[in-house]
Amino acid sequence: PGPGAAAPGLRTAAALARRLQRAPLAGWAAGFAVAGAVFGGVAKGVADLVGGNARVADLMARLGGRQGLLDGYLAAIAELLGMVAAGYAVQAVLRLRGEEASGRAEPVLATATGRLRWAAGHLLYGLLGPALLLAVAGLTAGLGEGAALGDPAGAVGRLVPAFLVRLPAVWLTAAVAVAVFGLAPRWTAAAWGVLGLFVLVSWLGPVLRLPRAVLDLSPFTHTPHLPGGPVAAAPVLWVTGLAVLAAAAGLAGLRRRDLG
Repeated sequence: PGPGAAAPGLRTAAALARRLQRAPLAGWAAGFAVAGAVFGGVAKGVADLVGGNARVADLMARLGGRQGLLDGYLAAIAELLGMVAAGYAVQAVLRLRGEEASGRAEPVLATATGRLRWAAGHLLYGLLGPALLLAVAGLTAGLGEGAALGDPAGAVGRLVPAFLVRLPAVWLTAAVAVAVFGLAPRWTAAAWGVLGLFVLVSWLGPVLRLPRAVLDLSPFTHTPHLPGGPVAAAPVLWVTGLAVLAAAAGLAGLRRRDLG
């Protein structure tokens, strides 16, 4: 049932992906806005509360870097929300598998639409959606912290880049999901397992003082611990390059494998 022809805004594969992905992205963005505002608004209070507790301060330093306590807290929150944004990225990418397994992809691909064009619209959300989420969280966290400290503009300018610098690690997580979907579609749940591994290594690794070789398994270990920490371009470029290679492998597999 319904119109025999699509509206002008629904006549491309990208438009179909936008129709399917926009509602989840809006819900995630609202959640990130609230989370950023809450975490940013209590930042000064948290720093004052744990400032006299050497054990808690040391734990915060290991999670967020050995800069000032306030910056360490904010860096830890930025990394946490980066991992949550990676969860959204995996969800957006694996929507492709849901469309394929349900049979809804078949009538789309039976037309002149190629597989890569069909996938591109969804992958665009997997890449740019996390950027929007982290920018929103950085903005609201900056406004929350700035309201407490009396410098909203300065806090926003400091925290938005601190949140966005986690994007290469998010993209690598999404690229792993692309690779699994393209090369071994029946094992797409493994993409969630990889994300879980990254989260465990990044959060429990410093607390448990795991060896550096284990910590390096998570791409979030290699992103700069901003605000307040040093910035090195090489690790960010390496993580981004690995993301490109993994995504390319997945798309190459998608072009050649059977659908089902």
